Amino acid sequence: MKAAKIFGPGDIKIVDVPIPVLGAHDVLCRVVRAGVCGTDYAIYTGELSFVKSGLVKYPLIPGHEWSGVVEKIGPEVDNFRPGDRVVGDTYVSCGHCNFCAIGNTSRCKKNRSVGTINAWDGAYAEYIMMPERHLFHLPDSVSFDNGALIEPAATALYAVTLAGVKIADTVLVLGSGPIGIIAAKMAKLSGAGKVIIAARKDFKLKAALALGADAAINTTRDNLAEKAREYSGEYGIDRIIEASGSTELFKEALQIIKPGGVISCVAFYDRPADGIDLDRFIINDVTIRAVAGSQGMYPLVLKLMDLGLADFSSLITERHLLENVLQIMHDMKQQSEMKIKIIIEGN
Repeated sequence: MKAAKIFGPGDIKIVDVPIPVLGAHDVLCRVVRAGVCGTDYAIYTGELSFVKSGLVKYPLIPGHEWSGVVEKIGPEVDNFRPGDRVVGDTYVSCGHCNFCAIGNTSRCKKNRSVGTINAWDGAYAEYIMMPERHLFHLPDSVSFDNGALIEPAATALYAVTLAGVKIADTVLVLGSGPIGIIAAKMAKLSGAGKVIIAARKDFKLKAALALGADAAINTTRDNLAEKAREYSGEYGIDRIIEASGSTELFKEALQIIKPGGVISCVAFYDRPADGIDLDRFIINDVTIRAVAGSQGMYPLVLKLMDLGLADFSSLITERHLLENVLQIMHDMKQQSEMKIKIIIEGN
């Protein structure tokens, strides 16, 4: 089969690789859609912190956002049949340790992340193999496009959940990548009274407003703290979803959050955050939650999509075939004003 493999920084090629051989509980899936994530691009450039630390090793096949169709099943697979529409987890657990035995597979110490850390071959390929315990049925009502967006949606929902968003909260989302925009929608679905999103590009801010955010702040023109106070009024900012990956915005979040508030960080940072005002953090009793992955959010996102409450296909701004992977990486580098999510279309 054809696959895009990254051999080192700046070195990605379309190569022929063997179709995976199925174990008893494995499922071979034909990739119909694969989302292109900023993490994929940072692995390609070598700039990802996990590349520098050695947790991500070359060569690898990237791609952890995908949807597809079951092509073939192992002899002991119970819940899937050829032709089923599916999406998959972003990791593969060992299936045997204590965490796996109690169903907490995301905590497995032998986890292999799909297309990233300790990489399990990802979805930049014609086929991907997954153990059936890491697959989910994609409802007929949910498009393959939305299926490929379930991973960022699940991560965004986990960030909102860890932030403890509740009825009538005022929520500020920092960052307008797919996770930030989707987090704004998830905060509204979770009952937030007002959701404000702050970022640098009007096109992306408008996309967030179209999905239900109440107000937008362009940080290239407006003072973030002043505008946040203006929009939140006497109630202040209860929760902040930090999805920008900017250490400067993280530090500013500490100045904006109300006493007793929560900052939920759902981004990777390429450098340490120097100059943090720890006294303000402590005196104001601020809680900071680190968001790693999606921790069981897939079924909830699938249900929201099936009920018609969450459709993120409007965030897809560019489509390519797998053989155009070099063009994809070039487009990621451009940081276009009009780009939100790039999708690879399979057969």
